[in-house]
Amino acid sequence: MKGLKKFRDGSIGPVIILLAICFVVTYAMSAVYNITAERVEQSKINMANEARFLVLPQADSFSAIEADFTQGITEAYKADNGEGFVFASASQGFNGYVTFIIGISPEGEVVGINMFDHNETPGLGTKVGDTNFLKAFLGNTDETKLDGVSGATLTSNALRNAVAQAKAAYGALS
Repeated sequence: MKGLKKFRDGSIGPVIILLAICFVVTYAMSAVYNITAERVEQSKINMANEARFLVLPQADSFSAIEADFTQGITEAYKADNGEGFVFASASQGFNGYVTFIIGISPEGEVVGINMFDHNETPGLGTKVGDTNFLKAFLGNTDETKLDGVSGATLTSNALRNAVAQAKAAYGALS
C-alpha cells in the first residue's frame, strides 16, 4: 500500500496515470467515430439527394457529371430522365462561401434554388435563402437585374454569382 501511495504522489506517477486516461479516451473516441462514420456519410449523401430533388423535382434520379467547370461549381448532376441539370455553386458571401443548389431545365431556365450550405448571419443573410425571395430568380433570364435583400448585400451578390456560374456551367454542357 505504501508503494502505491509513493507512486501516486511521486513525480512520474501522475504523468503515467494521465497518459493512461488520455489513451483510453482517445481509443473510445476513435471507436465511436468508426462506428458512426458510415451513418454520417450516408446522411450527407441523403441530404444532398434531397436538395437535388428539391430544385428539380421532375427528375427520377441523378448521375454525376465529371467536367472542368467554371470557378465556383463544386458538383454537377444530370437528371437521368432528361429533365435537366443540378449544379452546386459556391460564391463568397458575408461570412465565407455560400453554396446554392440550382436546378436548370433542359431549355436552360432556372427552375429551382436552395441555399444549401452557409455561415451567414441568422435573420439577415439567411433571408436570401427564403423560398419567397428565391422565387424571383426562377425563370429569370437576367439575375443581375433582380433586387437583393436589404442589409444582406454580400449574400445577395453571392446568390447572383452562384446563379450566373450555374448558367455558365449549363452553357458549357450545351
